[in-house]
Amino acid sequence: MTASSYFFYCIPMLLDLESLESVRRFAKEVLRDFPNINVLINNAGVSVPVCQHRKTKDGYEINFGVNHLGHFLLTNLLLPRLKDSTSSRIVIVSSMLHERGTIDFDNLNGEKGFAGAGRRMNPAYCNSKLANMLFNIELSKRIEGTGVDSFALCPGFVYKNLFRYSNVKWYHYILFLPVALFFMRTPSQGAQTTLYCATSEELEGKSGLFFRNCNFYGPKMEFDPAVAKKLWEVSENMVGLNNDKSETM
Repeated sequence: MTASSYFFYCIPMLLDLESLESVRRFAKEVLRDFPNINVLINNAGVSVPVCQHRKTKDGYEINFGVNHLGHFLLTNLLLPRLKDSTSSRIVIVSSMLHERGTIDFDNLNGEKGFAGAGRRMNPAYCNSKLANMLFNIELSKRIEGTGVDSFALCPGFVYKNLFRYSNVKWYHYILFLPVALFFMRTPSQGAQTTLYCATSEELEGKSGLFFRNCNFYGPKMEFDPAVAKKLWEVSENMVGLNNDKSETM
């Protein structure tokens, strides 16, 4: 019996999901330098309180812009290479908080404010996580039969800097930190479901599913396929993908 050795290395590259220009530049570099893309993991995210009224560099509400639009554009730009590299996978990191989200096409950018903005949970973040779920649903339909699978997942409550923009008071740490630490996962623990979706052979061909704790999870809310389709079309306009299509015709 001979032993085999495997070597893995990381190549750092600059990507700012707050800027659609940066997403396009990153995708161009990836397509130039990498002949195959076997897995795309859309993992980055922010949770910025809506009271800060922050926008992306392209003028979109920052939670929706970074968590959904940035990943939406990146996925579409890399999708042809993913199809050429089959079998391949797209993994979308969402959250159970999608169940608290809403998609209001007249208020995607927060022009009318957000219902529940005074509560502890960030409504714009919840909306962006619901957008992730709808993205996965529509994406799985559009890539059916291509050899590419798409999955969405919840990593759990992970100890990381996602809430670095929140206005947390010192006494909140005293009251809630001991309880939070008991339930929170380490980054390594939180990554397990992502890795499962990216690598498990038993998931091949089961595109469109949602996972939690390395198991299939049936969401409590029903997803309207018409809303998922419309969100895709609206997102195409927002990130300029329709302009790309017209230029290549």
